[in-house]
Amino acid sequence: MAMPIIIIGAGAAGIGAGLKLKALGMPFLILEAKDRVGGRAYTDNTSLSSHWDQGCGWFHCADVNPLVRWADQLGSTYDATDRSENALFWSKDHWLDIEQGSSVHRDINGRFEAIYAAAQQDKDIAISDISRGHGRGVAIAEEMVKLMCSDDPEFASASGYADYDDTGINWTVTSGYGDLINRMAAGLPIRKNTIVSDITYNKDGVCVHTNSGDIDARAVIITAPTNVLRSRQITMPPGPVQDLLDLMEGIPCGTYEKVAIELEHYPFHSLDCESIWVQPNSEKNPVYFQISEHSKPILIAHIAGQQARDLIAGGPNDMVDFALQNLSTAFGFSFHKLVRGVASTSWQTDPFIKGGYSYARPGAGQNRRKMIALDTGTIAFAGEAFSLPWYGTAHGAYQSGQDKAAQLVQSLGL
Repeated sequence: MAMPIIIIGAGAAGIGAGLKLKALGMPFLILEAKDRVGGRAYTDNTSLSSHWDQGCGWFHCADVNPLVRWADQLGSTYDATDRSENALFWSKDHWLDIEQGSSVHRDINGRFEAIYAAAQQDKDIAISDISRGHGRGVAIAEEMVKLMCSDDPEFASASGYADYDDTGINWTVTSGYGDLINRMAAGLPIRKNTIVSDITYNKDGVCVHTNSGDIDARAVIITAPTNVLRSRQITMPPGPVQDLLDLMEGIPCGTYEKVAIELEHYPFHSLDCESIWVQPNSEKNPVYFQISEHSKPILIAHIAGQQARDLIAGGPNDMVDFALQNLSTAFGFSFHKLVRGVASTSWQTDPFIKGGYSYARPGAGQNRRKMIALDTGTIAFAGEAFSLPWYGTAHGAYQSGQDKAAQLVQSLGL
């Protein structure tokens, strides 16, 4: 007898789908290619003496984020103080004062307002085509856009970006976002190290072909990142599924990597700040460093787009050197004496992740909506790329999995 539903991927979307099916009393099995749960939610407990999140680390839209409730239920901890606009700015050769820092924040906010305004005019154009202004914080604003898109502004659609419904409230998950997803997954039937090669239709519904054998099911929910699906490493049957994959060509995953630097102590007074921005000179892009104070003092560089791809090509040492050089510019060469450990991510080269999170390309600003609306029958899809208001987030992935599982059970008459 065929298994009712197979879920491919044990990230936030797969776990969300599993929890919904469990609540509905529906048998299911989650297949995960990696040796761990969480996908792009990964709390690293080994590379440094204190844990840090290699992937997502904030409850974005925290006032409406459904995972906050899970954190409360499972005993995960978070800092319910939004410090996202509390930052220190090093520009060229000095620290900006409070008034200058406020002007930077105005430029950042103005940049995003311009993006949403363009989208309201149905402008499916590259974000880089929208005037950037001439304020002190223009370069930082553009780097912030890059981080939010997971790629360079010239590759991202303004109308596609504006589908994100941002409440502007962000809380740090101090016990680890990946740790939370693992807690949520406890007790769910998950088969790790199981690589899916192709999916075919059969008389019972579908057959999922894996490295450990074939599994028949009434239906399957695929939650792999779009770059994995775009690579066609999972072969799919013809029909609506291929139509969806064609749409997905306009919704790739960008590049987003991190470098974590553990310190003996901070070379500054954090002053309740969330981050440091370092721009060595006008010829170089500013670099964003998250201040992490969960246990040991850690600074985490966030690097996205082509700059991240170039550094990846040079190997992990290039990324670490890049982060340390920028910090030394602001704090002097003696900064190296404070370093107690370094670690970096490798999402782009992970064969089961292949990048950061999804964004819409110019001209494909409506593709996400079309992907969500397309009925692909017994081969269904979920994930952050299928969340219209919360794409690019763990809670968007989770909610997408919940919604798709409920929809599939109803459509199958189960």
